[in-house]
Amino acid sequence: MAQQTVNQLKENQEFVGVLWLVSGQVRKTKTGDPFWEGAFQDATGSIQGKLWDSAEGQRGRVETLLPILKTGPLKVKARVESFKEILQLNILAIKTAPNADPALFAAVGKRTRDEMLAEFDRVVEGLKDADFVKLLKAFKEDPEVFPIFIAAPAAKAIHHAWVGGLFEHSLALARNVLALAPCYPQLDVDLLLCGCFVHDVGKSFEISSGPGFDYTTHGKLLGHIYMGAKYVEDLCLSVEGFPTEKRRQIVHLVLSHQGERSDGFGSPVDPQTPEAIFFHQLDNLDAKVQSCLTSLDKAGTSAGDAEFTSAKESPLRKSYYRVRPESARQETGEDAKPEVAPESKDKNDEGRDPQPRLW
Repeated sequence: MAQQTVNQLKENQEFVGVLWLVSGQVRKTKTGDPFWEGAFQDATGSIQGKLWDSAEGQRGRVETLLPILKTGPLKVKARVESFKEILQLNILAIKTAPNADPALFAAVGKRTRDEMLAEFDRVVEGLKDADFVKLLKAFKEDPEVFPIFIAAPAAKAIHHAWVGGLFEHSLALARNVLALAPCYPQLDVDLLLCGCFVHDVGKSFEISSGPGFDYTTHGKLLGHIYMGAKYVEDLCLSVEGFPTEKRRQIVHLVLSHQGERSDGFGSPVDPQTPEAIFFHQLDNLDAKVQSCLTSLDKAGTSAGDAEFTSAKESPLRKSYYRVRPESARQETGEDAKPEVAPESKDKNDEGRDPQPRLW
């Protein structure tokens, strides 16, 4: 019988199975007794676990088990409890699981890599600007970076936090550009589409795609904006004849995509071109909406009849209204796939592929 996944757990159940320990630490109760608290996950979600020092009158469990409470796969026997309306594991027994495959414990998205690569190719084929076509083809042909890029999460927790999430986020931005840029005919659509795929390339170096999505040493010290801008500038220089002004524009888009410096989100420069301003807003839109949708999806049936999700379970500490209008699309599971750029070669009046619908 297959073990229950994290997203299937309910209060008062007993859980026995292998989970990946992401982090943990020894803490103390109000009376000074030690206890251990850690974060576990599988491919469907994460859950906190607690190991109390005494059991059946015997003390010293934390000290005895601390040598095995290291990051990695552990076989856990626990009782599922609720604390302040959040499920957690009361650990009864725990031991190492050395033969577990790490790939089984990292969150994954609903789209396959092949279908996302096919959509990427269609976007590149639809570009008019030969310089940006060359740039994106050089990006795809980079054997050291592109494979990491298409496997990377877009964030540790806030949005698209799953294997391939960065690529999925990039493609969503491309669809948004195709849908909304025609409202502003002065915008350089090809610059924007190119920016969709390179604006967060630094996250390929910043966040590991393994379970827990830990930040790398480079990620902690340098950050994805600097690393991304440096990579994109070097990539432009590697493409023979790539124009200086286009290089300046695309690097500016990377540097400014998180918005005004006064907002405190890490951009070293404010967006100062129409494309950079437009792109920042689209990037923020996709991140915030997807964060909300993910919270609603994770709430599932575990929240019962509650009208709102728990803010404590949201990485943004926000609560979202769960009641959906009857007209809203309610696709879940395998059916929950975005509308992608069509494979048809039919062109609209501007010579571009027809715009895909967002939903």
